[in-house]
Amino acid sequence: METINLDKNLIEILNNKYIVPLYQRNFAWSEDEISRLLQDIYENFEKDPNSKYYIGSLIVLKRKNGDFEVIDGQQRLTAVTLISKALGVEEIKEPKLFYDSRPEVEAFFNSFYRTSNTNDVTFDHKVSHLIKAVDIINETKLKITEEKNVTIKSVEKTFNKYFAEKVILVRVEIPEDTDVANYFEIMNNRGEQLQKHEILKAKLMSKISSYDDRMRFARIWDACSQMDTHIQKLFIANDRRNYFGDDYNSFNNQVFIIKSNDCDENFTKSRSSIDSILAHRETGENNIIEAFESEDIEDDVDNKSIIDFPNFLMHVFKLEFNDNYKNSTKSGNNESGLEIPLNEKDLLTVFSKIERDIDSMVFIAKLLYYRTIFDRYIVKATRDEKSEDDYSWTLKMPFKYTYEKKNTISLSYKNAFDNQERIVKCLSMLQVTFRARIYKNWLQEVLSWFSNVDNFNITCDVYQKKIDDLACRYFNENIEYKGITKDSYYSKGTNTPHYLFNFIDYLYWVKSQKDEKSKRRFNFDFKYRNSVEHHRPQSRKQGIDDILINCLGNLCLVSKNSNSKMNNEEPSGKAITYYSDKLPPKRKIMYEETKNSSSELKWCKVEIETHYKDVVDLLNERHEILDQ
Repeated sequence: METINLDKNLIEILNNKYIVPLYQRNFAWSEDEISRLLQDIYENFEKDPNSKYYIGSLIVLKRKNGDFEVIDGQQRLTAVTLISKALGVEEIKEPKLFYDSRPEVEAFFNSFYRTSNTNDVTFDHKVSHLIKAVDIINETKLKITEEKNVTIKSVEKTFNKYFAEKVILVRVEIPEDTDVANYFEIMNNRGEQLQKHEILKAKLMSKISSYDDRMRFARIWDACSQMDTHIQKLFIANDRRNYFGDDYNSFNNQVFIIKSNDCDENFTKSRSSIDSILAHRETGENNIIEAFESEDIEDDVDNKSIIDFPNFLMHVFKLEFNDNYKNSTKSGNNESGLEIPLNEKDLLTVFSKIERDIDSMVFIAKLLYYRTIFDRYIVKATRDEKSEDDYSWTLKMPFKYTYEKKNTISLSYKNAFDNQERIVKCLSMLQVTFRARIYKNWLQEVLSWFSNVDNFNITCDVYQKKIDDLACRYFNENIEYKGITKDSYYSKGTNTPHYLFNFIDYLYWVKSQKDEKSKRRFNFDFKYRNSVEHHRPQSRKQGIDDILINCLGNLCLVSKNSNSKMNNEEPSGKAITYYSDKLPPKRKIMYEETKNSSSELKWCKVEIETHYKDVVDLLNERHEILDQ
């Protein structure tokens, strides 16, 4: 390993060519990291413009042609490459970052270094993070004074020279025979930048001998990792048709490949199928269509996935390899073995137990399949300025829109089902209840319904029944709910499970939708309400005993912010001040009953008991309401 001249200033660093390999993640630094780097460098420059400023290490592997493969430090290297051009460092005239399989990123750097701005960059969602990074660099306040704010546009010229000559990276070359995947794991265990899913990617790719297959694996992995964006958007038009059909709304099960000694009836036996599906089909006809489709995506919305990529990987592991994991974890104390956990911290531990059972190309195809299922059948939180908390729950599927007059084709999105409001309600009810990513057993079960690819195009009625059955089962199988009867109060106070409130709201809503004569109509969305509120406050009992005060009839679920606002206010005040047509059904009913009460003192023993019995009746009718 090189031990001489490890310290390199940025002119020396950017005098060499660097290759970012397939297994490396995209540039992921946010405003915090970029601004902090710039501000720290400027602070040191002001203290002593002749001193060196170390910003970390750059670990590289020298390839036979003399280029450096970036093993660790890509984030720093990308950041200083962008900053150097934004500052106008004269000694650095062209970008030195190249990629094994990201031509759009290389095109961005070439354009940025040629024009010094991002206005002329052809928009591509794959480089939007880099465009944002340039904006952050230009807008970062290096120093704030009473007279003015210093940015890189107004900084003194001597800072440019300091940045180029005094900012130091420690460049370390590792030996050619280094096991890169193992090196990643060592770095990760020592608290370096790489995340577990990045190590997993490197390990899986190390099992692939074909360069073309490695390229396909990396392309699909990177697309699947962007959980907030619908998967079809993340591929060029040719690949989009190959994976999702001519309508963009199907899934060709030929994408699955299985070893000849490991087949099952759901998947093809031929390895060649992955080549025909995952490879680009460059026919003349496709090239013509590509010209119209390549940049035409009509769905400019801001979505947020309910889980992140590492958790999604854990779900796929459990869906596909739970039995393998059980077998590998059998012991004298546990003859049946362990279930795969859904906690992302166990990602590499679980992988170590099932690694020998994984064919990387089979896995990447199944990852793509489950990601397609996830996008089509699981709700996303979509930014909606008109909605409470600025988001609403959506369930969308892709379709190909042809505009014949202009001879264009675009990828668009519409509701997954014609009549999906109830499906969205039930899925969002499960999500807001089981918010923690590591406890989403409901999501694991829903995804398991599609493990057979024949179920890909499940109908609205079938899907609705399955999720209603699941929701009802969570109630039926909870022993704690056996105490909800008219004979005795279910009195848990703030310890009442949140699922109980949400399930009651769902039943009220479904019942009102089915009963055309019902006077009650509810216009609400499930939100992350996580605080149990006593409508009749514990500090204002009015002679009511603790059992009745803490019973289900006197409780509702609110946000923590609402709870603190209401504090110990009288029920009549709450019902007037905080009433809204968009309140969840149980809380809305309690407020309406409070306002309509003829009693001088609102919401006391009689009203609590009456509402409790109404809720008990509702829960007892759950099977009829949900048509089970």
